[in-house]
Amino acid sequence: MSEKRLAIDGLELNYKGLFDIHDLLKEIDKVTSAKGYVKEEKRRAETVRPEGKEFSMELRPIKQKTEYEALMIKMRINITNMKDVEVVMDNVKTKLNEGNINIIFDAWTTTDYEFRWEKKPLYWLLRNIFDRVIYKFHTDKYMSELIDDCHFIHNNIKSHLELYRFV
Repeated sequence: MSEKRLAIDGLELNYKGLFDIHDLLKEIDKVTSAKGYVKEEKRRAETVRPEGKEFSMELRPIKQKTEYEALMIKMRINITNMKDVEVVMDNVKTKLNEGNINIIFDAWTTTDYEFRWEKKPLYWLLRNIFDRVIYKFHTDKYMSELIDDCHFIHNNIKSHLELYRFV
């Protein structure tokens, strides 16, 4: 089994107001790919309620650093009370969404994600000794890179959403 080390647990982004769901998802794709992550969608659900739509999505962008180590950011996007609204911007009617957005970020480093070192007990022991004594510097370097990437993605999504406050 691969070893996962948690770097960020429960970093939240909350927003209430106007937004465009399609632009938000494009921004998430753009920011994650700018940092070298490959998007992987785990699940997506949408329900219609009397007070508005509810939309939830789980993304797990992955960045492979080496053949042995990968970085993963888990984003749980929950949008509640989403309604379609028409807004006049620059004398042009535009359709936007209004609602509450909650995005929770978790970040992990994953070693031996292809299970190469798990086949025999001796290999597993050697891998653990190697990870904890010799390769510790590299795994810590990737951990700090993962934390920086997660905060970069969080701040860019937050900045993108804050632009809609001036509409």
